Amino acid sequence: MGFLPRIGILIVLAGATLGAAQHARTRYLPPGETLPGLRVDGESITGPLKTFVSARAALLRDRKVHLASDKGDDLGERTLGELGLKVDEDAVVTRAARVGHVGALFARAGAEERAARGEIDVPLVWSLETAPFVQIVAQYKESLDAPPSSARLDLEHRSVVPERAGRYLDAFGAVAALEHAIGDASVHDVVIPFSEVAPRVTGDFVSKLDVHSVLGSFDTWFSRSGDQKRRGQNIDVAASKLDGVVLMPGEIVSFNTIVGDRSEDNGFQKSWEIYKGEMVEGVGGGTCQVASTLHAAAFFGGLEVLERLPHSRPSAYIPMGLDSTVVYPIVDLKLRNPHSFPVVVHAKTDGAKLTIQLLGAGRPTKVTFSREVLETKTWPRKIEEDVRLTGNHVLVKQHGIRGYRIKRTRVVTFDDGRRKVETNVDIYPPTTEIYAVPPGFDDGKLPALPTDDDANADANANANANANANANASANTAPDVVYNDAPGAHAPTTTQKTPEKSLTLTR
Repeated sequence: MGFLPRIGILIVLAGATLGAAQHARTRYLPPGETLPGLRVDGESITGPLKTFVSARAALLRDRKVHLASDKGDDLGERTLGELGLKVDEDAVVTRAARVGHVGALFARAGAEERAARGEIDVPLVWSLETAPFVQIVAQYKESLDAPPSSARLDLEHRSVVPERAGRYLDAFGAVAALEHAIGDASVHDVVIPFSEVAPRVTGDFVSKLDVHSVLGSFDTWFSRSGDQKRRGQNIDVAASKLDGVVLMPGEIVSFNTIVGDRSEDNGFQKSWEIYKGEMVEGVGGGTCQVASTLHAAAFFGGLEVLERLPHSRPSAYIPMGLDSTVVYPIVDLKLRNPHSFPVVVHAKTDGAKLTIQLLGAGRPTKVTFSREVLETKTWPRKIEEDVRLTGNHVLVKQHGIRGYRIKRTRVVTFDDGRRKVETNVDIYPPTTEIYAVPPGFDDGKLPALPTDDDANADANANANANANANANASANTAPDVVYNDAPGAHAPTTTQKTPEKSLTLTR
């Protein structure tokens, strides 16, 4: 047989083989159908492909996992869908439909055999939207996180309070743990990891500190009698949290961070405090006195005052210009240590006296504080009717106090003769005088309000204008009116009513 006839026979045989294969494929695997035995997400396909894939995706989204911290804290159970799992069902359908329909003929034939044996499994195509998961675990962050606690110096007992490492929720590690659980159906617990944070100051370092010099010191006094008892206890608590704190060179410290939340869980009690310009009972009253005393000690110790706000009225326990109001967590006192050595805070109470000292290896500065009253404003009056009152009985809910605008100056003189001068203006709004009166009471019987023209009146005149409502012998008060102070309505002191127009302190 010649060469050409042989070629023709081969071509005919190849065509017949190809035709037979095509016939078989058309007969046994019509276009659009999946290979018999093909699996998706570990299960053999039954029914329409898209319906089957949707059912498998729903099972994955509805799968529940248990969340817990690495310390065993139970964070509850959630479905993967709630935690942000998304399944691309169209991509899975496309992949499954292509198996056995694309590629070389013999490869497709091999795929058909392997599918029949259950060896081909098309996985679900999923992704994780991390925001829902992070938002869920973030709910527990505040209660589970713990800031590091630096070692402190117990100056009263001449000992060191050891440091404690902190821990913070590891959001990236939590996402990785969840992704592992999604990919492994045998994992039912997602353990949220935490990162350990080393404390800033160790006990070994603190034990070697030089604290022989007093950089700055300030004393304030308070009462422990009557309704002031719990306020005094709050001062004890806040002072104890400050005592022994170490400020490294250049370090910024926050009063709110050190003292913490003014809550009963943090050791504080209900007491009188200023809220929106009025005296109210709240948890933590008295912490402002500790913040003000710390500010004054830092002021005279040459520390940088980075954040500080004056009170809404002159304080009875500290000169205007040296006070500092704090409200957790939004209003803070922040200080920076500019010295080349660590500074230690020594805060203690002794009876009715609060003392805060700043101690270090030397005293490189001398500080002068001066204050000048620039403007004085009289207070407004608010009258409220109270059906519980009768006749001429009046309840003083809050005494009026003048408002002031003051200029304050700090002059810092360094050992080498350099001087730094800092000036700013503090504003203390007038404190509203609040009377509760019986229904129908004649307001004309109340004391006359002072005017702004009285701003430069002498101390006696101001005392009459700010008269204790109980002293109804005042010339401005109707003699038949009976006044009583409400709880918390303490009469202003002389320093609040008639502060010195100018004041200078050097320490």
